[in-house]
Amino acid sequence: MTTQFYKDLPQGKALLNHLKKINNKYDFDIIFPKETWPNIANEQSADALEIIKQHHKVFQDSTKNDFGMDYIIGASISADCWINIKNEDNIIGYSTNLFHEINNKKVNYFRVTFFDSSIKGAGAYALLQDLRINIFPSDYIFSRTQNPIVYKTFERLFNQNGMIISPRVDYVDQKCLSLAKKLDFEVDNNSIIKNAVRSIVALETPDPGEKLRSMWDKIDLYNGDTLLVAGYKK
Repeated sequence: MTTQFYKDLPQGKALLNHLKKINNKYDFDIIFPKETWPNIANEQSADALEIIKQHHKVFQDSTKNDFGMDYIIGASISADCWINIKNEDNIIGYSTNLFHEINNKKVNYFRVTFFDSSIKGAGAYALLQDLRINIFPSDYIFSRTQNPIVYKTFERLFNQNGMIISPRVDYVDQKCLSLAKKLDFEVDNNSIIKNAVRSIVALETPDPGEKLRSMWDKIDLYNGDTLLVAGYKK
């Protein structure tokens, strides 16, 4: 499928229209890196590496942090799908997804999403998530996060797509945990992955607020812990 195919989806049209309202030069493209560069896991072409370098710059600007280029290379080359938000030839935001099928169930793993300061907070995040869920319609959605705002966005997204979020305060869905473990997520009974990343990702991670505080109090951000958020159908 080409980028135009996804731009013609209702979710693609909504994202593109929103980007054009912010700045008429804004656009997005979609790349399936393992199809475009079948050997990308072992050797990155100049074209692939240039895109990944831009991913790194966006990560740095978005998080005010830096895990190093090797971390970004690993995260990007393992993905099945990249969506790049662009200002002409410059990437100003991106997301990556992995697609799995296990036990006759499809799983769409939302790996990362980052926007640089030129577009952060401009309302594109939820529209991008809506497109991602429709590129690979699935029985389960997984994502790791340290950010309570991301959790709340997924809660709305799942509700719009007839799915339920796990964990919730004082509840973790056991089927989600079991499936996650089969996909080699080292997740505990609170749906937390200890030391999943190198440390706190975004240095300005927002406060969770009282509703989510009991969940976030279990997460040691500076240890690199993340919450495994899952969406599942009834």
